[in-house]
Amino acid sequence: MRIIDLILLLNDFNKNNRIFIEEDKQRYAVVDLESEPTGVYLKTSNKLKGLKNWEFLLLINKKEYYELPVYYDNKKNHHQLFGFRVDDDCILLG
Repeated sequence: MRIIDLILLLNDFNKNNRIFIEEDKQRYAVVDLESEPTGVYLKTSNKLKGLKNWEFLLLINKKEYYELPVYYDNKKNHHQLFGFRVDDDCILLG
């Protein structure tokens, strides 16, 4: 998924929902991002509170990011983001 697609989809949701990565029934809070020429990489934590939707949109809404794909890290390597779902006022990316 590209950043511009993610921005357009997330604009329809509550701005105070927290952003998480969901992997293998585990939730990891998205706390920051790192931009590289190959894509935008989401940084996660299982000890901190995740960013709220409005904070996340503020971080990713930069013209130079629009065409870049979104990745998230797990313990072994990077995975590209393909979609999300909403559960208990949380936006679960995966």
